[in-house]
Amino acid sequence: MKQTILVSMVCAALLGLAGPGLASESGIVKTLQGQVLIERGASQLQAKVGDPVQERDRVIVRSNSSVGISMKDETLLGIGPNSTMVIDRYAYDPVTREGQVETSILKGTLRYVTGLIGKTNPKAVKVTTANATIGVRGTEFVVEVPGKD
Repeated sequence: MKQTILVSMVCAALLGLAGPGLASESGIVKTLQGQVLIERGASQLQAKVGDPVQERDRVIVRSNSSVGISMKDETLLGIGPNSTMVIDRYAYDPVTREGQVETSILKGTLRYVTGLIGKTNPKAVKVTTANATIGVRGTEFVVEVPGKD
């Protein structure tokens, strides 16, 4: 019995140490049409339905393509053709329903439907473009940023 408790404590401690270093899933690709890439650090992944998205991911949507992402707090992100968006910050506690969502739309279009974080605390949601920062006060909006191609 003592060995089982000791092993459990060691495993929990190791998971606690490893946890902050591991990237956590912020959301998931729900719909996808065409070619969508996820840049994660130095890697570039071809997105597929069911793939996780994480904080600091850059989502690149090619021409004639689109992607729908569902975040853990039920925020919905619809990214249109020729768009680039970054998930700058994402934190969510499902118990307290508190968190923070910060995204940047670098070019293209983004349809944003507020999830539980925005409904609980609208000030915790921010969408940034090159020229403006959008503070969420409603539940749904669309932003378009012209690209420099």
